[in-house]
Amino acid sequence: MEKIDINYDSESQYVLLRIQREIFEEIRKLLGDDVILAYDEEKKEAIIFKKPESFTEELIKIGSKIWGDINAEEYINQERNSWENFSNF
Repeated sequence: MEKIDINYDSESQYVLLRIQREIFEEIRKLLGDDVILAYDEEKKEAIIFKKPESFTEELIKIGSKIWGDINAEEYINQERNSWENFSNF
């Protein structure tokens, strides 16, 4: 493997970057606490992303994307009702 192998996908916001371990360790030292490093054992991939200013705000953004136009309260009530109906069997 060369020292650095870059794969850029124009459809994605991510860039796949393969580097030798010693280069990776130096980059990790330079980045410090401003980023979060996650390692996927199964894929043998490290993911580096910027640490959010507020984890709570980021979770709210993610939640709003997931729920979109769904009325969460209505959905939860439907689920609870389905549990009650299930116990009647």
